[in-house]
Amino acid sequence: MARRPGKHQPQEFVEALVVLEADDAAGSRLELVRQHAVVLQWLPPRIAIVLVPAHRALPNAVPGTSWYTGDIPADVAAGFTPAERLFVDAWLSRREAKFRPGDGLPWDAAGKEPPDWPDEPPRKP
Repeated sequence: MARRPGKHQPQEFVEALVVLEADDAAGSRLELVRQHAVVLQWLPPRIAIVLVPAHRALPNAVPGTSWYTGDIPADVAAGFTPAERLFVDAWLSRREAKFRPGDGLPWDAAGKEPPDWPDEPPRKP
C-alpha cells in the first residue's frame, strides 16, 4: 500500500510566467489560470506571475495561455509592450544569482566596519 505524503510536509513550488492572449478583456482566462495556480503578480491585461506545485506539470488545459518557467522565447518577447517587457525583465532578473560582498556575515566580521549610528556623520575612509 502506497503512503500518502504527511499532512505537514512542506510542498515545493515553482514560479511561472503566464502570457494570456490579448483578446481576454473580460478576464475569463485569468480566472481559469487561478484554478491551476496561485497568482502572485498581475500586469493587466495579459501577464501574470504564478506559483504552481513543483510536482505538477504546467497546465495545458487553459486555452489562450502560454506558461514559461525559464527564458521567454524571442518571438514572444518581441510582442511585449514596454511595460510588459520591464515587468518580465524584472521577474527574470530576480531569479539570477546575485553577488553581495559580505552577505550573511555579522556586522562586526573581520575586515568589516560596523554601521554608523543614525546621529553620527558618515565615516570617511
